[in-house]
Amino acid sequence: MNVCELLTPDDVAGTSLALPAYANAFREMWFESGPAFVEEHLKRLQAAGIQPHFMLGDVGQLESVERLVRRGVHRGPLVLNWVAIGGGADGPSPYNLMEFVRRTPDHAVLTVEGLMRNVTPLTTMAIAMGLHVRVGIEDNLWGRKGERLSSVQQVEKAVRISRELYREVATSDQARRIYRIGETYRDADETLAALGWPPNRARRSDAPSVRKAA
Repeated sequence: MNVCELLTPDDVAGTSLALPAYANAFREMWFESGPAFVEEHLKRLQAAGIQPHFMLGDVGQLESVERLVRRGVHRGPLVLNWVAIGGGADGPSPYNLMEFVRRTPDHAVLTVEGLMRNVTPLTTMAIAMGLHVRVGIEDNLWGRKGERLSSVQQVEKAVRISRELYREVATSDQARRIYRIGETYRDADETLAALGWPPNRARRSDAPSVRKAA
């Protein structure tokens, strides 16, 4: 998870990431979440009534989540964040974004995340397509070149863009409904149907047999 791959010296000037030791630590980051960890984590979250929010960097990771759903490991709404930060995840290309959107099931909730100067272009495209956005905190420091923005200013900017594109910002109650907080499903089949993915194929031993007459 090399979050420094797309950053320029201008991006990090005046921050801790301009310090070589810090930059090297972030450049060499790994997320230690193998299959066993992910499955156990999902089981514990769901047992505690906590809805997972999947942070995915490319279509391959989305396919892994689909397999978890098809095996009945995840049985709830599909809330996704496409993390276009490079360094092991997709870069901020519209082609990458559109492929991820194309592969996301119709009833999932998809948020788009960029990094530094890529944030506003990507979030504007997301708003225009009816998706959701992430801004503020760690993702960006910049408006135009040389202009620093606080997290509050970034949120205000996203709200302004959303309204310019005739999409009102959700209230807290609307956000809970969009995220389907508290909703769970009985099994893999019910989850797939709720998310808009095709049903699991019947196993060969379960599939009906057709005998051709001589």
